[in-house]
Amino acid sequence: MKNSKREPWRIIVGSIAIAYIVYMWAKKDIIAIYTTMPKEQIVPLIVTTLLVSLLKVAAIAGGILLIKWIVHKMTKK
Repeated sequence: MKNSKREPWRIIVGSIAIAYIVYMWAKKDIIAIYTTMPKEQIVPLIVTTLLVSLLKVAAIAGGILLIKWIVHKMTKK
């Protein structure tokens, strides 16, 4: 049976990633951009925005995991 208790660092990484996405969308005022542009341009912009956001989240999560790995290796001596 799989352990249902989540590790705290996974919750922290997920929370940081979600907060970053919301912050970036709010900073760029995405809703106002979508309402003022022609409809044929909305889908490509949404796809591009989602892909860039996912890449940023992956970079942040990768950085956090790399730091965690380095700290684990240093303390394991």
